[in-house]
Amino acid sequence: MYKIFSAALLTAAAVGSLVFVPVGTAQAKSPACDTAIDWINAAIDTSPDGMSADTLHSLSSRLSGLPAVGAEKAAIDAYAQALIDDNADMTAATDAFNAVCGS
Repeated sequence: MYKIFSAALLTAAAVGSLVFVPVGTAQAKSPACDTAIDWINAAIDTSPDGMSADTLHSLSSRLSGLPAVGAEKAAIDAYAQALIDDNADMTAATDAFNAVCGS
């Protein structure tokens, strides 16, 4: 009986604590995300008529080399790959990148 009561109390406490935890982003922006955003914005700003294949490949290579980890690494790498893959869903890659690295 004590084990059941303790487990129930522990579960209630854990669930109750979720109510009081402030809502925030799942991932804090990192220097890798900041750099990726800066490079992407710079490429867009310097290519008002659209990015050339060389620009896309260069940006993709630079992004793939960023020292990110975990979800940030996955999102940055997926975005970098989508830049050079004609069959990739760029909207999905951008949304995933923004979800992780956006402010």
